[in-house]
Amino acid sequence: MVAFKGIKGASAAERPPDKINALLIYGPNAGLVRERARAAASFAVEDLSDGFRLSELQAKDVSDDGARLADELGALSFAGGRRAVWLKDAVDGLTSTIANALETEFGDTLLVIEAGNLGPRSSLRKLFEKEDNLGAIPCYDDDQNSLRDYVSGFLRERNATIESDALFWLMERLGSDRMQVRGELEKILLYATGDDGTAPEQQIRIDLETVMESSGDAGVLSLDQLAEAVANGELGEIDRCLQLAFEQGKQPIAALRVVARRFLQLHFVVGSASTGGGIDKLIGVLRPPIFFKHRHAFRAQATRWSLPRIAQALDILTTAEMECKSTGMPADETCARALIRIGAAARAGAGKT
Repeated sequence: MVAFKGIKGASAAERPPDKINALLIYGPNAGLVRERARAAASFAVEDLSDGFRLSELQAKDVSDDGARLADELGALSFAGGRRAVWLKDAVDGLTSTIANALETEFGDTLLVIEAGNLGPRSSLRKLFEKEDNLGAIPCYDDDQNSLRDYVSGFLRERNATIESDALFWLMERLGSDRMQVRGELEKILLYATGDDGTAPEQQIRIDLETVMESSGDAGVLSLDQLAEAVANGELGEIDRCLQLAFEQGKQPIAALRVVARRFLQLHFVVGSASTGGGIDKLIGVLRPPIFFKHRHAFRAQATRWSLPRIAQALDILTTAEMECKSTGMPADETCARALIRIGAAARAGAGKT
């Protein structure tokens, strides 16, 4: 049984063991599946645009022509060098076709197969886990630790570091899909360096302002937009932002925590203002800071929400997070219900003193 999990999966994709001539890369994290499949193909073929050494197939190509995969595996490289065959969107219905193709002689050609989420009973997964010369790499959603390691490693490879508050701000807003995370990091690097994002000669240090400015109106800010909508009582916008966040792979608990942070900030500003502090000055000392585009709206929220109502909103958010962790209720529904409840209270004027 050859199943490469966790950090072993990353290593196996970047440098497949000599005895492995075919890899099945599968899982719910489509971005990570694609990233590791690309890494595996690149190990065999340095230039993925080389059509003589790399053959890319879709599942439909193989299902329409049962001999196509075997033919591609057996093809010779006219320009010399190792070949790779990259099959995308494979499903269990192709298991027998793939198994038959693997029985043919195809030298040192590397077969890389992408698939979606495959359960333990999957025939395709079983095929790749039982043979010594085949390997299976599962790709699940990143947790906070693995995502943090990926962000830090990605930047380090490009001679860049990120300040702790900037990393914290970013971690609260990134989704779990690896390709979306990579795209966001590439955009931040481009903003910070002003070039194509390749490693600069001198190390780049990315601060909070750079991260916030480069994110702009991108999807990474959808949770901030969600917090705005909840505090403003914009029910339609709450629904839109939640759908966008979930589509991007963001977790319900992450959404609840970003909204809770907004209400904790409101609690600090409203509480301090009641003892004589100036609202604008108090907003200016918040960390992480309020994004400049949202400061006017935040000021309006600080004059609208009373301390008791803010405390009630925080109680709702805390309870919702506990329910997401401990009950059998769908977490996304629990999250949505809590946020709509707070938004409805704001809409009805319940936040007024």
